[in-house]
Amino acid sequence: MSNFTRREVTELLVAWAALSIAFGFAFSGGVLALGNINRMILFISSLPRYFIIVGAAFLLHELSHKYTAIKYGYPAQFHLWQMGLLLALGMSFALGIVFAAPGAVYIYGLTDEKKDAKISLSGPLANMIVAVTTLALFRFTFIPLLAQVAYVSAFIGVFNLLPFGPLDGAKIFRHEKMWWIGLMAIGVLIILTL
Repeated sequence: MSNFTRREVTELLVAWAALSIAFGFAFSGGVLALGNINRMILFISSLPRYFIIVGAAFLLHELSHKYTAIKYGYPAQFHLWQMGLLLALGMSFALGIVFAAPGAVYIYGLTDEKKDAKISLSGPLANMIVAVTTLALFRFTFIPLLAQVAYVSAFIGVFNLLPFGPLDGAKIFRHEKMWWIGLMAIGVLIILTL
């Protein structure tokens, strides 16, 4: 873990926990769960499962960015975005919609836009590999957890592929359009399938 500072590990864990709770809220009906004891029980009892699901999707996404940047010779570190964290929790609770951007990997000294696009590509690519693999395993085993990992991984990938703002999709769309189209198509198909 020499490539990680204590602060980075803490911020990754906080983001992971918040996103896990956000997906738990969304899948349990958000604010509607408060008025229904069965939904509250479902939310609380499902939290460990959401930590596994979100860990497979979110952590792999962010670590893919970090290690791809390091491979290209750039220092990289995950930083929590407090507003994104609040949006993730608030929107999932109030609306049942997950805003999946509680933080990002910051890359230092990067000026090459093509490399930036490739580093950005690594996160959604990791999501789609996880989504396709777990969906295929689900089709053979019918283990619901695998379908949930596929869905959440595809969702996080598609969310990050949106082509605007600081999201990965803006850089990928500008420099790697065919990758963007392919990954977006795979992600949307998986989401619609599940």
